[in-house]
Amino acid sequence: MSKIEEFAGSDFEEDLTSNNGPPVFLALVDAPVKENEEVTVEDSFIGGKPVWLDENSVPNDELLKCGACKTKENMKLLVQAFSPLDTEQVEEVQGKNGVDNLNYVSEDDERVLYVFLCTKCQRKANSVRCIRGVKKNSTKKTSASQQISQKMESLVVDKDFKINPFDISSDKVNPFEANPFQKADNTPNPFAVAQIQNKPAQEKPKDTSLKVARKLHDSQQDKPFDEAEAFKSYLLYVEEESFKNKKPDHLKLPENLKIDKSALDLSGETEADLDKNPIKLDPRTEKLSKFLDDDVFQKFQEVVGYNPNQVLRYEFGGKPLLYAQSKVSFEKIVSNPAYNPSSKRVFEMQLMPKMILDLEENVSLVDGMEWGTILVFTDIENYTPKFDENGVGYVEEIVKVQWESRE
Repeated sequence: MSKIEEFAGSDFEEDLTSNNGPPVFLALVDAPVKENEEVTVEDSFIGGKPVWLDENSVPNDELLKCGACKTKENMKLLVQAFSPLDTEQVEEVQGKNGVDNLNYVSEDDERVLYVFLCTKCQRKANSVRCIRGVKKNSTKKTSASQQISQKMESLVVDKDFKINPFDISSDKVNPFEANPFQKADNTPNPFAVAQIQNKPAQEKPKDTSLKVARKLHDSQQDKPFDEAEAFKSYLLYVEEESFKNKKPDHLKLPENLKIDKSALDLSGETEADLDKNPIKLDPRTEKLSKFLDDDVFQKFQEVVGYNPNQVLRYEFGGKPLLYAQSKVSFEKIVSNPAYNPSSKRVFEMQLMPKMILDLEENVSLVDGMEWGTILVFTDIENYTPKFDENGVGYVEEIVKVQWESRE
């Protein structure tokens, strides 16, 4: 049994396709941020430096310090998620939680979640922190993904042919944009990649031009970051979680795999023989076997196996996908916001271990990140106690970490 003791396992016995609630959206790494690109608050990305809601409005130093060592020196940004709220969705989630207050929810506001980790205080309390930022009635900016789209379109003769395989802000539904569960015309979802209307054969060169544009973009210099201050940064794109027509990677067997059936023949062994001569497992294998005995971890593997490249899961008011069993229930340890005690917090998003592989260019078993998943819980009312002269306010939200087991 895993020794992780942040959360208790809950209802994960349901069939993967039986979720009747709003869909879960997954964020995946697209491309590294390039040297000449301007990343704005409307972009969602991992690594790099935070982009604050106003260059003259930053959180106070106390929010930016590690809660363990009380310094900022080793705090690095894990993810910045642009996450405006949809009024109807929040109202539905509030109704399920016995709350009725939409006074602080506006689809016109910019809303961003920033998650930081102290690289020197892993496994210590408050070494991972989340800041929720809100800017009132902001003016829309041109995001980096939109800039890329515009550059690509400029290389295509027909400007009406808009297909950008990694534009997260226009034709695709984005959980970090308002109302990710519904299209603008109010038809049921869905998340649709840009529609191509039976293009005649002679328009193929345009698609070729887009591929060339993508190659040109990828060939540009990646934006450099000081490793002591920040991880390398990557833009994210999103898609709705799906289990259809896929087979999880961990269930795929190599095509050239051959099993010698005689090796599985235990007919000559008795239970007494096996008791006298138990198989001695390598410590690493023993550790893995403990995880395989954990039903919650198996569920985690099963779900993630269908979409193994996910670095973030987003489901406002939904259920987190726990990494391992624990004796403590998160309902008991996620407190109501002290700045809004009459309200409560709900799950909004979680960071997935694939993010570690993307952020750490040289993965280390000694000094590397050790978390299994990082869960973020936010105020269901989206209350912000104070806004400055630029209409910006920052507040800390609750983070719960399930660390990788060492035993």
